[in-house]
Amino acid sequence: MENTIWVQIETTKANDSVWSFKGEMSQRDFKAITDNRRSNGYFKLDKVYWISSSYDDCGNEKGGTLYQYGQENLRAFRGELYLRIEHLVSIAPIDAELDLESFKAAQQKHLSVVTPIRN
Repeated sequence: MENTIWVQIETTKANDSVWSFKGEMSQRDFKAITDNRRSNGYFKLDKVYWISSSYDDCGNEKGGTLYQYGQENLRAFRGELYLRIEHLVSIAPIDAELDLESFKAAQQKHLSVVTPIRN
C-alpha cells in the first residue's frame, strides 16, 4: 500500500479566486511537487473535505460548516478530487485528526469525518 500524507492545498483558476481543500495524497506526489520534479499535470487528493467559516456583521467568526465529498449534500462525489499542479498556490502537510477535533470542539458536536469514504 502506498504511503500517504494529509495536506491542505490552495488552488486558483483564471478568475484569481483561491479555493482551499484538505485531503490525503500520496507522499510520492507530494515530494515530487515540493521538489519541483513535477510542474504540470494532475495529482489526486483523496478523502476531500473543507471547513467553511461564517462571520457576523462585525467580522467575528460565528461558526463553520464541514463539507466532505461522499457525505450529505456532496454524496454524489466519491471522495477524490484531481487537481492541476500548475494551479497550485500552496500545499502544506496537516494533522487531519487534530484539525477535525478542533472543529468538533468549536462546534460542540460529534463528527466522524476522517473515516473511509465509500468506494
